[in-house]
Amino acid sequence: MEIRQLSYFVAIAECGSFSEASRRCFISQSAISQQIKLLEDELGVTLFIRSSHHLSLTECGRALLPLAKDAIRDVNLCKERLADFRGMLNGQLSIGLTYSLEPYVRDVIVQFIKRYPKVQLSVWYKTLPELIVMLREHDLDIAFGIKVEGEEDWVDAVPVMQYRLCAVMRDTHPLASREELFFDDLRMQRLVLPEAGIRDQNAAEHYLSEKASVLQYCTYINSASAILSVIRESNCISILPEHIIEETNGLCAIPIHELSDPFTSYAYSLKGTYRKKAALTFMKLLLQGSVN
Repeated sequence: MEIRQLSYFVAIAECGSFSEASRRCFISQSAISQQIKLLEDELGVTLFIRSSHHLSLTECGRALLPLAKDAIRDVNLCKERLADFRGMLNGQLSIGLTYSLEPYVRDVIVQFIKRYPKVQLSVWYKTLPELIVMLREHDLDIAFGIKVEGEEDWVDAVPVMQYRLCAVMRDTHPLASREELFFDDLRMQRLVLPEAGIRDQNAAEHYLSEKASVLQYCTYINSASAILSVIRESNCISILPEHIIEETNGLCAIPIHELSDPFTSYAYSLKGTYRKKAALTFMKLLLQGSVN
């Protein structure tokens, strides 16, 4: 049994086809099929149920999948620890962000890629509950988001940035000239809000829910860029972090009185796990940026 065979097996299971997995692994379909056949022969089991239109795992395949992922992760961790010991920065780094934090971390991602091209960086944009699941399952090295309630026993949390939620609208909106808004000002406005799973909306939802009978919602969208596109072409308003429009012309962010207290975003990692040098380096770049 070879680690590459397990990698091919996991790729096929996740992609749902040999052809897609072969493209993902940069190997021909015939070669990846041959390696899976060798793995099945060695284990004495069938791992996939194949048909002309469908591919699924057998019972043995389902049992092997988490074990194969653990084995691959352990091998990669061995390589990364040894590289760290030699003072090299390479290997893999996976980070996860809530959608609203993307503008804060974007420049750090660019700096990191330029400075450390040998690190394979994976960036995931998800809601915070989804990121926490990925962190628990060791699919992320760092997750960034607002306070995680009731998770303090298994995560380390480092504060990395603060920001405020504002009413975001195009600069020709009738309310755009105001220096500050109250929730009463939003009662008859058409709102486009981030999808409910985005944690930093909780405070806004608390106030908005009290006036739900008179609020004119448009929709919920889980993409900050899509929300900005809608706002730019309409008189809708959203409630978003103040920094999200820094590089966007034609929009403005007005402070909301009831949301004047800043939110703190944290970097989460699993307690008691090895801290990769790449993860520590990324955090250092991020914290330097937040100070500057």
